[in-house]
Amino acid sequence: MYIKLDKLMMKRLYTLFYLFIFIYISITGKLAYIQIYKGREYYNRTVRQSEIKVDLTSNRGIIYDRNGIPLTDVDKEKVLVVLKNRLISNNEKVILDTQTLNLIKSITKMSEAQIYTNLQKSSDIIEFKINNLDDDLERQIKNKRGMLIVEKTFRYSKDNILSHVIGYINEYDNVGVSGIEKAKDNYLKYNERQYVEVFLDAHSNVIPGSFRENREDNKNAKHIKTTIDYNIQRVVEEVMDKNRINGAVVVSNVKTGEILAMASRPNFDVYKIGDYVKSSGDELLNKAIQCTYPPGSVFKTIVALAAFEEGVVKEDEIFNCQGDIQVDGLTVRCWKEGGHGEQTFAEAFYNSCNTTFIEIGKRVGSEKILEMAKRMGLYEKVGIGLSEEKAGIMPKGDKAKGNAITNISIGQGDIEVTPLQVNQMTQIIANNGVYKRLYLFDSVLNQRMNEIEKFNKDKEKVIISPFIVNRVRDLMEGVVIQGTGRTAQGLEGESAGKTGSAESYIRGKKIVHGWFTGYHPFIDPKYAITVFVYDGKSGGGAAAPIFKEIIENINNN
Repeated sequence: MYIKLDKLMMKRLYTLFYLFIFIYISITGKLAYIQIYKGREYYNRTVRQSEIKVDLTSNRGIIYDRNGIPLTDVDKEKVLVVLKNRLISNNEKVILDTQTLNLIKSITKMSEAQIYTNLQKSSDIIEFKINNLDDDLERQIKNKRGMLIVEKTFRYSKDNILSHVIGYINEYDNVGVSGIEKAKDNYLKYNERQYVEVFLDAHSNVIPGSFRENREDNKNAKHIKTTIDYNIQRVVEEVMDKNRINGAVVVSNVKTGEILAMASRPNFDVYKIGDYVKSSGDELLNKAIQCTYPPGSVFKTIVALAAFEEGVVKEDEIFNCQGDIQVDGLTVRCWKEGGHGEQTFAEAFYNSCNTTFIEIGKRVGSEKILEMAKRMGLYEKVGIGLSEEKAGIMPKGDKAKGNAITNISIGQGDIEVTPLQVNQMTQIIANNGVYKRLYLFDSVLNQRMNEIEKFNKDKEKVIISPFIVNRVRDLMEGVVIQGTGRTAQGLEGESAGKTGSAESYIRGKKIVHGWFTGYHPFIDPKYAITVFVYDGKSGGGAAAPIFKEIIENINNN
């Protein structure tokens, strides 16, 4: 009997022992799982609840000019950071106490309304520009809940140089929206991160001495080197702003096809994009590539090339401009009232005579003229790698027949081009008929500024006979010496070019754009420069002087 009881007791004890072991192992395993496998996750969750990270840089690759001068991430300054969710709130509306509000007003010099407008942004971290800071104000900030001062490197410069080409990013997800930022986003978005880490106590106050600057290195970080020359770009923008130009300028290297400068006006402040999105203006448009305009008399360069190639005219042939010409019942007037009278074809080019060029256009025919326009790059996009770039517009079908030759001969009607396309045409002419596709991107750099990838460039090719091109180049020199481009005279080494005054209708209103495209110096050209002035009235009056001033400033720089 006792033996049976002992066996039963032992069996129960063994059961309890094994159950205890199982429970112990289960608890130990769970703890091990939490500590070993989930420990980092839980630690991070705890840290995230007690810390704030404020980025000190854009966390994007830097965009450089051709000489290694940074075009982004240059400006540094202290900013006031307000941790919005650490402030006193009333439901969804942030309400500041009087002391905090007055402190922010003292440092930022902003009105109460401006401060609250900024605080309504969706981000929990709001940055304010500091306009007034002394030791006392800095001490007050250090002792203030949910506020701190940090030094940041800003993505874009205060002078907004090259703004339309660089473009901008979406500040919420750091993704490129336009320009280079969009075109090369895959390269630029993978960069090292620099930030300041601030720890908070149980009452959401910043713990004194808890500031810690961190860097998350990325060995694969990349930067973009462009063909832009910062100094030339600065010259172009300064000249445009000084003369209050609404339009675009493109400067390229004749021999290589490198785009050295590209500017559009009006400009915009990249930190106030929202203001322009709602605007009825065209501040965000890159007029050099994103808008097409009738070329006007600049297109006569194409007509002259086609005419010489077809052998239908010589420079010394005499024409008589009486002020108008009729073609299939359509009367077209010359821009000069009463006409130019007797003149050679060369003089007609210098004077930009409409009636003479319509006569020449009739001899050549619209098909040959438009074919030349295509060869010279006025149909397709130039293809510099920016998604905003547009192709030219040329007449097709019936729009290229009959009396359409009148508009085709003088660059009007259904012909529209971008300033970039006109610059490509000019590069070909200045380079003796040798095409070098204009390009903007040079290479990809690593953190040590070493080249790790080279962007492909098209091989050069001869578009038109150098003999034909040189005849047109002589005509373009005459435009500056004795024709409509005399306002570009006086440069050392001289220049050559063609003016254009192009009629256009904007919302039913007639306006006249001003063009001048040319190259410098005349012998062994270095720069091809295209100037477009929106509603400039005339090319000789509005655009040619800008061309001259840009060259003067480049040479004196």
